[in-house]
Amino acid sequence: MPPETAGVTPNVSPGTPDALASALDASGQLTALIGAAWESTPAFTDVRGSAAQGLCAISLHHGQAVLSLLPVLPASAIALVRPQYEALVRAVWAMHSATEAQLQRLVAPLTLESQQAARKLPGVPEMLQKLETSGPRGAAALLGRARERLNDGLNSFVHGGIHPFARHQDGYPIALLVDVMKNANAMAMLTLNVLSALPQQAEAIVLVRALHQQFEDVLPTLEPFPAPIVSA
Repeated sequence: MPPETAGVTPNVSPGTPDALASALDASGQLTALIGAAWESTPAFTDVRGSAAQGLCAISLHHGQAVLSLLPVLPASAIALVRPQYEALVRAVWAMHSATEAQLQRLVAPLTLESQQAARKLPGVPEMLQKLETSGPRGAAALLGRARERLNDGLNSFVHGGIHPFARHQDGYPIALLVDVMKNANAMAMLTLNVLSALPQQAEAIVLVRALHQQFEDVLPTLEPFPAPIVSA
């Protein structure tokens, strides 16, 4: 018996699955353009830029996986939105707020000792708190609001709670899948704000505006960081 993971409820309006497929196709185009912007960025040798660059790549990879899994394994796709978000937060924190000692713990070669040391790194609430005083203007508030909106539902999917159980039984409304897709797209867009803070990458903020206009149908109402991004 095939697993019940396709995610489409039998009571959605006719034609809606086609709308989801169209939105996913547009999201794929958006993801490719954002990925190309990052791939064209030279690798940075300074610790701060290198850490932010690597964390944004991780966040983008999670976002790509969300889009790939959403129509076939929606519970897994939704669960990945949380690490996508947390990698984005950590990238902003690494770029603007982490101490040199914290950065060294983050980028150290993986050993038992470095794994233990990395446990001392702050969690998302602590990173957001630090960004309030040493991050780009408005970044902590924006990322904090995203956490408030997403956290309870995402925790349930990550930990096998009531949300995925209920959806497995009753199906996934198309509207929910579209919202997940839009949130994943928004976080991918916000990585470009991080890119714009890296040396000689200020043109990324222009790309943000262009992509937002071109792909507004597959994005929520965005609250981009003010441009250009500067540390407070």
